[in-house]
Amino acid sequence: MEKGLIKKIVRVLIVFLFINFVLLIYFSSYHQSQDRLKVIFFDIGQGDTILIKTPQNKNILIDGGPDKGIIYKIDHYLPINNRQIDLMILTHPDPDHFTGLAEVLSRLKVKKIITNGAQDNSPAYLLFEKLIKEKELTPLVIKKPLKIDLGEDLFLDFFWPQEDLENKVLGDNNYFSLVFKMVFKKTSFLFTGDADEKAEEEIISLEENLKVDVLKVAHHGSKYSSSLDFLRKVKPQYAVISSGKNNKFGHPNLRVLKNLETVGAKVFRTDELGDIIFETDGNNLFLK
Repeated sequence: MEKGLIKKIVRVLIVFLFINFVLLIYFSSYHQSQDRLKVIFFDIGQGDTILIKTPQNKNILIDGGPDKGIIYKIDHYLPINNRQIDLMILTHPDPDHFTGLAEVLSRLKVKKIITNGAQDNSPAYLLFEKLIKEKELTPLVIKKPLKIDLGEDLFLDFFWPQEDLENKVLGDNNYFSLVFKMVFKKTSFLFTGDADEKAEEEIISLEENLKVDVLKVAHHGSKYSSSLDFLRKVKPQYAVISSGKNNKFGHPNLRVLKNLETVGAKVFRTDELGDIIFETDGNNLFLK
């Protein structure tokens, strides 16, 4: 076979493969944009990271875990044609929640940030703040109940904390963790950061509608969170615990697991299952 013909065949094959690659990316993104919300609880070790992909093809990142391992997770789930974070949410300034966010800010475009306003004096947090300023971002600080519309039939409902913590260094970050619901049509998720039992008592007193389909269990299943009274108000169908294998804190606590069993929640743990993925069309909820 002549060399010229071989070169032509190779060029045709390269073009063919490239077109198929582009079409694969396009149609995978198109399918996601139609009617599905995807919520991915990363197996990030002893920490929290949640990636949400909305039906409008927007990416929301809640917390960043304890290290730069979050980047490898994001690489796996975000296509090359949509590698940006439309909304980054830091529930509170504890290292196992914010450390990885600095790496995200360094490598990806981040459009908006939400925090509870509290500060931390650690070098890792100061780096996080430095990168926010370099990216010319001004975080939205949750100081009171706030509902944020994310598109058709999809919204975030922030209801804790209910005070101005901007620029304050707190002794107890967990109590002031952002607590909020995400509602998509008839399906709902509750994100709790590391909120403790004292915060749970206050939240119950607000008389919010706490019932959801999926609960992100507070503080990795710590004994200081997930009171039975609170769980009875939430009454989740599913509960996700993000914790590291054989961690020194004993997470998740046996009492918490018993409380979740009492309210009828099916428990999924990242230390046992790895990444945990839910997908919903707003009416039906699927575990992927």
